[in-house]
Amino acid sequence: MSYRHNGTKAICDRCGFKFELRELRKEWTGLMVCKDDFDPRPPEQKTPNVRPEGVPLPNARPNNQNDETPNTTRPEDL
Repeated sequence: MSYRHNGTKAICDRCGFKFELRELRKEWTGLMVCKDDFDPRPPEQKTPNVRPEGVPLPNARPNNQNDETPNTTRPEDL
């Protein structure tokens, strides 16, 4: 059994009543609130799970081997 003389007191940021510090929870807004005032984060504000699509290839170029379009670039265009 541990000794606890009155415990540490804290004030709920939402309702302003005194509670023991261990009774308060930190909300997604950063406020320390009691269990009655606790408001969970809305689902539409949660960050989505984004995964990388893959590592890009260095010096990647499109495959033009099957392209039937004639090359119309002239040396003077360069």
